[in-house]
Amino acid sequence: MAGYTKDVIEQLKAHANIADIVQQFVPLKATSGGRFLGLCPFHDDRKPSMNVVPSLGIYKCFACGAAGDAFKFVMEHEKMDFRSAVEFVASSSGFVLPKEASREEPRKLEERELVLELNRLAAAWFEAELARSDLAKSYLAGRGITAEMVQKFRLGYAPDFPEGLLGHAAKHGFTAEQLVTAGLAKAHESGTRTDKFRGRLMIPIMNLSGTIVAFGGRLLEDRERAPKYMNSPETALYSKGNTLFGLHQAKQDIIKAGNVIIVEGYFDLISLYQAGVRNVVAASGTALTEMHAATLSRYAKTAYLVFDGDAAGQKATRRSLEIVLTKSITPKIFELSRPNGEKIDPDNFIRERGPEAFLAELEHAETWLDYLGRKMPHDTPEERAELVQAAKTVIAGIENRELRNQYLHLVAERYSTSANLRDIKLKTKTHTAEPAPAPEPQRPFIPAHERRYLNLVLRNKRVLEAAARVFDLTFVSQVNLFQSGEVSDLLGLALAHFAETGELNLKLFMEALSPEEQELVLSLGEETWEDTAADKEFLEMTLNLEKQFVRRLAQESRTYELIMLEKEIDKIILLSRQARVQPNDAMQKILSFREKLVEISNPQKL
Repeated sequence: MAGYTKDVIEQLKAHANIADIVQQFVPLKATSGGRFLGLCPFHDDRKPSMNVVPSLGIYKCFACGAAGDAFKFVMEHEKMDFRSAVEFVASSSGFVLPKEASREEPRKLEERELVLELNRLAAAWFEAELARSDLAKSYLAGRGITAEMVQKFRLGYAPDFPEGLLGHAAKHGFTAEQLVTAGLAKAHESGTRTDKFRGRLMIPIMNLSGTIVAFGGRLLEDRERAPKYMNSPETALYSKGNTLFGLHQAKQDIIKAGNVIIVEGYFDLISLYQAGVRNVVAASGTALTEMHAATLSRYAKTAYLVFDGDAAGQKATRRSLEIVLTKSITPKIFELSRPNGEKIDPDNFIRERGPEAFLAELEHAETWLDYLGRKMPHDTPEERAELVQAAKTVIAGIENRELRNQYLHLVAERYSTSANLRDIKLKTKTHTAEPAPAPEPQRPFIPAHERRYLNLVLRNKRVLEAAARVFDLTFVSQVNLFQSGEVSDLLGLALAHFAETGELNLKLFMEALSPEEQELVLSLGEETWEDTAADKEFLEMTLNLEKQFVRRLAQESRTYELIMLEKEIDKIILLSRQARVQPNDAMQKILSFREKLVEISNPQKL
């Protein structure tokens, strides 16, 4: 596998805009100073707590502590190895990676890479086979699927041959066992290996970044004991409980709409998408999971559940509304039907009545409580008790305490019951006594002027060069102008980095810092200075630092020498403010005062 040198990685990191990378997975809102804020995907974030800072090339969640650069974000979010994350960032940012020497990868990462490569190979083969299959093309035409949608969703066809894909993969150097590992072939007790998908229209399942992680297959001709739909098994690359079909294509439309439509089938989604209703997803081969809901909660506040009206569909609706509610997504439920009252799925509804009628039905979607009230009889006390029990069981799963209380009061008012969860058996953790939030860690106090001074030096190369003259090794080893050790240490690291490289690339500099140091730099804020203003502010702030240091010394021993030195510094500060001293002269004074401070601070001369 190709590896990349440190120089290439650093060039890519400097080139890529981390906000553009993160925004492919998490909606971000621009804030002041060129920063971005979004819901953290690495914990159950209820209010935006993840900062993304392009100038530093990092993200940082102040709730759970998740932090890192663009590569780490992609690795953690998409479960990629480092090389794959590098290639993803490069592809997303238009950076051309060179071909480098090979290196070993751990077995697990190799397996992920194998599945990824085989999925790519299989998807291309399925697409090519679709172009050759009259049966598959006729099926798609019958369902009204356009060539644009075939291309958009990369639909394909798996011929009804035992070893069609196996033979094709063998020509590219892959073994039958590798295809079994990737979920594309089946191992039989007899020792033979055959294609898993045969005689099926193939629907690639993509993760948020558009990588094909699995496949769904729809049988085109009846076959005894063969299921109509078949999905890939879980692999090193694919977890069905984490992956929502269509989210890659629909995420921007979901953000724009502020809501998401959740359907059951692949073709329900494709038909809606083709008709212009594009804020839609489907669970891929499984019921909706809490992980699905957690993902959707970063994009939408309302979820429209559009499942079949049969018993299985009603069960799916009930379970799904409970799941989305746990993540503070408001569920709305509606069932589609023909004018004669016959239940109908979204695919058929769109083809028969069009998107306008579908959106009109959406306007009449029920709340989850209205839905339960319609589905469950409640004429007798016994029936009402059963309905209340069902409603409270749903409410018990809501993690947001205030939302839970609001629904409890709504049920109490509507059905004349108590607004509590006593006697309700919780399915998961209890919500009756929420743990107190962990206390905020005590951070050392840093004077505001020292924070600003550090920010000024870090963000201006001319100032950094001047600071390197002031804070040489002899001076800093005997005098510390800063009250904050954190500022002093960070400035020292920055000057050392500058001395070694001749510049201070903040994205690369951040890599050398501890999490606490990174957090300090992140807290400084974004600011730009004109060169002249930066020079002037640096000189006056450095003089003030020297003056404050003299005052601290005077608290211990107020000598005539210290009094006169403070007066001299005050005089230069005043002249600088009045623009009556040249910058070079002010710098010479700073260096002169610095030498006096070294002498005064030397215990042998006190």
